[in-house]
Parts: sequence; structure tokens; C-alpha cells
Amino acid sequence: KAAGYNAIRSAHNPASQAPPDAADELGMLVINEAFDSWNKSKRAQDYSRFFASDWEKDLDSLVVSGRNHPSVVLWSTGNEIPESGTPLGVETAQRLAARVRMLDPTRPITQAINNDQPLSTAQAAVLDVAGYNYHAELFAKDHAKLPGTPMYTAESLPKDAFPYWQAVETMPWVVGDFVWTAVDYLGEAGIGWMGYTQDWQKL
Repeated sequence: KAAGYNAIRSAHNPASQAPPDAADELGMLVINEAFDSWNKSKRAQDYSRFFASDWEKDLDSLVVSGRNHPSVVLWSTGNEIPESGTPLGVETAQRLAARVRMLDPTRPITQAINNDQPLSTAQAAVLDVAGYNYHAELFAKDHAKLPGTPMYTAESLPKDAFPYWQAVETMPWVVGDFVWTAVDYLGEAGIGWMGYTQDWQKL
């Protein structure tokens, strides 16, 4: 918050009670996110193994445990879902959204999309608010197709914070930017990242 951020996203899994508790106290906003995969896998051992049997109870747990937190402003049903924009992805998004709305009709539903058009447009069309990972060029392109849909960046790199914020400043339908991960560390954020080494045990 001291660095200028007013919101956090629980990427790519539901938050424990601690972050929304802290956000309630500090006056931060929270996007609480459910899944990193649905029907199709990204990795051999990811959540897609359990999605068909467990999505409903896991989504219920997310919403019921979080809906009394005033800091939670959006429910995100997924991050970089492989089938986004396909008939299967659109149908699954609609099914998840219906379940969330049954449990909490007061908050909009979003998803972190990492596809190009036309897949991005098809998936964004079934969301209340469209989130994009590293695709700021879609703010204008998808807005032309979906003029009534608010948009934001669900993930951007720290090095792109300024140009991505320019979209917020110049496009009224773009409401924010979530920087991955707002702090530097050895990993994807990589402001000071020099690459991995096979000899990490020797470091």
C-alpha cells in the first residue's frame, strides 16, 4: 500500500482468510481467484485432474468463505485457462458464473485471459469484467466488440507498469493494472532476473 497499490489478486488459487482480513483492515481491494485450470491441463499434476468432480464444492468454499469480506470486489473463476474462447471454455465460464451468482449476486465475475482474438473476445463476452494477462493491445480491440465491458490487466510485468497504467489514464473502460508480482524476486517478475542455472545447488 505504501508503494502505491490499492488492490491485490489471489493468483492463482483462493486466498486464505489472512489476506482479505488484512485488506479489510487496511482498506485494500481484493480479487479472489478460484482456479488455475479447468477441463484441460497445463501440467500433469494440476487441478484439472479434480475439476470435473470438485469444482462446485471448491467454488462454494471460495465464495462462502469470502463473501462477508468488504475488501473482495471481484470473483475470478480462472487464470490463463487453456480452453478459453472455445465452446468448452465459454460454456464452463457460464456454468461457474451461474454458481457464483447463486451464492453471491452482489459482486461481478472476472477471469484472467491470456488469449488473442477471437478467443479473447469470446471469453470476455461472458464475463462482467474482463481481465487480461500481458495483452494490453486487447483493450482497444475487444472494446470495439464489447463496448459495455469494463477491462483491466490481471497480470503485467513490473517493467511495463508505466505503459499499462497509461491505458488506465486514457481509456475510460480500463479500470486498473495488477502487476506480477509488484516486488522483485527470483522468478517470473524478473526486474533483476538473469536466468536460471543448472548449478543452483552450488549458489
